[in-house]
Amino acid sequence: MKQRKLWAVLCFAAAAVLLVLAGAAVWKSSRPAPLPTPRYTAQSQPTPEVLPSPSATPMPWPEADDGGLPQDKVFVSEKRKAYVSGSMRLVIPKLDVDVPVLDGVDEQTLLQGEGLYDYAQMPDEVGGNVSIAGHRNWVRNGQITDDVPFYYLHTIGPGDCLYLVDETHIYQYVWDQTKIIEPDDWSVIYCQGFSCLTLTTCTPIGVADHRYVVRARQVDILPYDENYDFPAWLDIGTADPSPIPTEEVTP
Repeated sequence: MKQRKLWAVLCFAAAAVLLVLAGAAVWKSSRPAPLPTPRYTAQSQPTPEVLPSPSATPMPWPEADDGGLPQDKVFVSEKRKAYVSGSMRLVIPKLDVDVPVLDGVDEQTLLQGEGLYDYAQMPDEVGGNVSIAGHRNWVRNGQITDDVPFYYLHTIGPGDCLYLVDETHIYQYVWDQTKIIEPDDWSVIYCQGFSCLTLTTCTPIGVADHRYVVRARQVDILPYDENYDFPAWLDIGTADPSPIPTEEVTP
């Protein structure tokens, strides 16, 4: 009799264990699978811009030539008087900029695009300063936008190329200097003693109480070629070691 009771107890215990195991299996199978651990692959990361490494002996800067032009005042050259609005393009490969250069820097013109100062020289005038002005940003629905060519001028630096293009030539320039000036400082569009390109815009963005100035030196003149690939960078060192000034790039 006792033996029968013992077997009954053992069978009951075994059945209970099996029932618990079966229930656990059912509960586990009904749970959602755990979320996978996030992974980051090379494809999910932005590809950094890779520039050529500067060589030990970068190409030399062209010798300065002032062309006999005055460097202490503004003036209007005959070639500037003859300029036809939009007949020249400004190309900045690093910023993906390719825009026509309009005639003048009055507000109505600058609302349409980048304009050539009345006192600018043309790129084929030796020692001339091709000075161009443009807005830094637009404001839409109370928000500052970056969809204008000069918004990212603060990213231009050593080795970066800029171009002026007309129907017969491609004029290549390389960054030389960046500065911030007072709005009534006209000296930046004077001739500088060498052929150059000067871009002016407002700073800080959204405040515009100063002027941001980027200057580039002319390094080459090429015959016009519609298939020219406009290199974005040139290993030429730095003509002016002055540091790029910092600015508030957002309001």
